Amino acid sequence: MSIRDEITSLVVQEFRLHAADTSGAAARIVAGFADGLEASVPLLTSIEDRRDVATVRGLHAGERTEADPSERFMLNPLVASWRPPKHYAPRITERSRSSSSHYRLAVTESGINNAEADPPKARGTAARETGTATPLGLLWIGLPLATYAGLMVLLGHNEGREGDAAESNDWPLPLSSSLGVRIYESQS
Repeated sequence: MSIRDEITSLVVQEFRLHAADTSGAAARIVAGFADGLEASVPLLTSIEDRRDVATVRGLHAGERTEADPSERFMLNPLVASWRPPKHYAPRITERSRSSSSHYRLAVTESGINNAEADPPKARGTAARETGTATPLGLLWIGLPLATYAGLMVLLGHNEGREGDAAESNDWPLPLSSSLGVRIYESQS
């Protein structure tokens, strides 16, 4: 990937539906949105309340940061309320050659980001050393542009392989809402 092809901005749009998307109507609308240079991420649903959903876009230089108004118009009949979109500077934007079939997003406004600090050097983990880690198809980490606090992390992997099925209890969820972390996942 050349320098001009790198993701320059990440945008998270969170909104609340009138009712949980059990029919998949909202997910189908989001899936039909025009793709930019980056492959689209499906509609993500909150693990806490299925009426809360989010979309994530990875943008390249020259792409518009604001969503197409026709996209919001198509979703409006299903949406109870919109949160302002959040813009993030990419910290890590890696994608494997194969596409992901399942995504998880964590968003928080807590924590302080030190923009001056150098990122820590990668270290081997027990999972990496024993070969039990789940291979990721996508990893996006973004720091919010409007504040020094917060983080967004998007993970994608392929559910098609044995042992790769996503379970809600794979992440430390019991403390997530009390710590101000919103967790979303794609629906199968």
